[in-house]
Amino acid sequence: MSYTAPWLKLCNCRCPLHHGERRTDYFQPGCACAVTCDTQPMTLLAEQWGAALFLDANGDLWHVNAMANGQWDWEHGGEIDTRADTYDDSLHIERLLREAARILRRLHR
Repeated sequence: MSYTAPWLKLCNCRCPLHHGERRTDYFQPGCACAVTCDTQPMTLLAEQWGAALFLDANGDLWHVNAMANGQWDWEHGGEIDTRADTYDDSLHIERLLREAARILRRLHR
């Protein structure tokens, strides 16, 4: 089995915008993708921050806030601002997620 990068996979979470399509944008208005969609790369559910943290296609750390009923605030997600109180911690998390992704890719070969 060959490895397929998450951003090349088809959405399988029944989002009305992305289901069965390649997901090219994480923050389209009306997106209902789950953080468990196959197109969602390397996700960490961070209950302490009320958000999901994930690596985008370039390996940069992004966040999306949790909303009620298991929904995600995709329209207001994005990279963590350098002025945020959590910025230094986010750099460490980003490094750890990149390392985990590297290990998993190596093991998948």
